[in-house]
Amino acid sequence: MGLNIRLDKFIIFKFGLLNNVFGKNMVSYVSIALIMLLASISQSMYEDAYFIQEATLTVYRDGVVHVKIIASVNETEAFIIIPLLSSRISGLLIFDETGDLLNYDIEENNAVIYSLGATEVTLEYYVDDLTSKEAGLWTITLSAPFDLLIVLPENATIMYLSAVPSSISIEKDTIRLDLYPGDWEIIYELPTLPPSPPSPPPSQPPSAVEYSGYYYMLAAAIATICIVASTLLLIRRRSRIRNLRSEEIEVLRFLKDRGGRVLESELRERFPNIPRTSMWRLIRRLEKQGIVRVRKVGLQNLVEME
Repeated sequence: MGLNIRLDKFIIFKFGLLNNVFGKNMVSYVSIALIMLLASISQSMYEDAYFIQEATLTVYRDGVVHVKIIASVNETEAFIIIPLLSSRISGLLIFDETGDLLNYDIEENNAVIYSLGATEVTLEYYVDDLTSKEAGLWTITLSAPFDLLIVLPENATIMYLSAVPSSISIEKDTIRLDLYPGDWEIIYELPTLPPSPPSPPPSQPPSAVEYSGYYYMLAAAIATICIVASTLLLIRRRSRIRNLRSEEIEVLRFLKDRGGRVLESELRERFPNIPRTSMWRLIRRLEKQGIVRVRKVGLQNLVEME
């Protein structure tokens, strides 16, 4: 942007000199040539800033869409601008190839990402206004700014496509559509979930002797299962604790004192000495080890002990 402003001022100054020397007709021809040159330079700089490797839209049964975009980035660029698919997004995360979070601003339907030094940028967010349901049929309406892969819910049946996709494939009962840039409308139908099976009819009560033997066998089996499960759980917890870092242990103690569940913002307030990105990576490590789980509550993350 700074380069464009400097070039504009340079062009205006030169136009004044040319106007005095060669006259208005000559200046008109030269101005048109310089404007075309400036446009080509700006377009080239924009296209070289990043390249979309992958853009996947996973559609859930309730109509919510998870968007994941991976872009190769020119590490010398101070920032890149990637268009968003909606103005109503939630849970936006942007990080580089090492998993570190990147700073960004939202301008209209674009994410301005400050990516200096990064070679790969990943965006993940959720959208709830790309889909609508009417008369039992779901409709996806979107304008694709680049090539997209749409993964429909399991067992979906396509009823209408506004154009022929680049390719259609089926993987594990899910339809996958490769779309090229442009406006798209996709209508699909989902099967009704099967009703729960009826409860079996009551059987004749066993005799006292049969009931007593069955009771002792069941109690012995339950006791054995509890002992084995408790032993495995104890061994697993001890092995996890040995590998935990000091700050992870402190976070888990705070979680236990708060009843095993806190908001991520509460953790950042309780541990101000841990940077925001370090706290995010700490929670991700605990989640990968199966010690905690993270789920969305509104616009915030809720951290719970397993």
